[in-house]
Amino acid sequence: MTIKEIFQTLRAGMVTRTVLAGIVIGFVGLCLLGRRASRTPAMERFVRFTQYTSNESKYYVTVNEMMSIVRAKIKPGQILVVVGGNSILRGVAQLPDQLWTQKLQDRLGDGYCVVNFAFNASLITDAASVAAEALAKEFPRQIYIANAAPTQAPTPGGSLVYRWVYWDAYYKGLLIDDPARAKKIAANMAFRIPQPDGSFFYPFKGNIQELKLASWLDSWCYFNDFWNDVAYSDFNTIWNPLMPGLVDFMQARSNWRDPDPDGSLFPLTVRFPTETRDGELVNIRGNSDRAFNKDPNGVWQAYLPLWDDVFQRGIEDIFPPQLKARTLILLSGTATYYNKWLTDEERERDRITYEEAVRRWKLGGFDALEYGRDFAVEDHFDRTHLTKTGAAKLADVVAPKVKEMAQKLGYLK
Repeated sequence: MTIKEIFQTLRAGMVTRTVLAGIVIGFVGLCLLGRRASRTPAMERFVRFTQYTSNESKYYVTVNEMMSIVRAKIKPGQILVVVGGNSILRGVAQLPDQLWTQKLQDRLGDGYCVVNFAFNASLITDAASVAAEALAKEFPRQIYIANAAPTQAPTPGGSLVYRWVYWDAYYKGLLIDDPARAKKIAANMAFRIPQPDGSFFYPFKGNIQELKLASWLDSWCYFNDFWNDVAYSDFNTIWNPLMPGLVDFMQARSNWRDPDPDGSLFPLTVRFPTETRDGELVNIRGNSDRAFNKDPNGVWQAYLPLWDDVFQRGIEDIFPPQLKARTLILLSGTATYYNKWLTDEERERDRITYEEAVRRWKLGGFDALEYGRDFAVEDHFDRTHLTKTGAAKLADVVAPKVKEMAQKLGYLK
């Protein structure tokens, strides 16, 4: 080999090593920026998550983001109130200044800090509950609020739609060790459906295994926190049909306004269209049609296979035992507009189903209350969502219960 060839070989090796070193240094730098972003509250004026800051538009909130939001909002000495649940508690059809959680904050006063982490179609055990649990040691004086249908038992670890937050917190070591919950989550992953050839199909296993791997990698690299910080504060890189325009979507997501409308401005004929009435009545009847039946003497009897085997067992291990007493379950009533199309018997069955659900949640170690049965027609935007007047009434119902729970939990000593 000539001297020239030796020199060229050495130079090529140096270039290769330099490129590799650059890749490694760049990767480590991005990981460090991600860790920094995980501790920085980008959403400084946070009110609630919108379609632009949720998975609806490919924005996957991390548990660190939610924890940073709380740390930025809460003041020394305040009791933390974390609100989870679905679109009803997120405040669909309420403008930010009409939001029921804003009204709840007003009624509770400066001794409390209310944070709305609800997402559309999320369960009691979804993202907000994970954030509350992750903050339990840092803010032990806390109350968690979420909502559910009367016979709905949530899945531990969250639904498949939002379960990334659970595994995000799990691999970052932010959750309370709970063997009973872990066992139930493992059983859900192992759920299988027999196939004609004698094999089995595991509908959840592959999805969750991939999610777990991604969450484990993120616990070291923090790439989700980094990209969320860039997308929210600087520029967005992912297009989605919900986003504003084919070019404007590249703006920082912080520039996009909360799109929820003022539902009270919609006429009742739009809120409760005749063509959807029968379908909504099916949903209403579905809340209680299997919960109670009349015996030959005309006395309502609870259908125990549902209440004992499905519901009561279903809520046993959704949270660590020490977090149950600080949890308030709201049972969302349906709009009174539909009452005229229900029979007296159906209304009675609906009422006792909600009462039984409240009793069962309390039996399981939680607190619970029903709301909305006495609301006016105008208080609802549709079968379940509330307008600004309904939001104010919900805050009026929940605030005394939160104060009662705070007293019972020893937070006010």
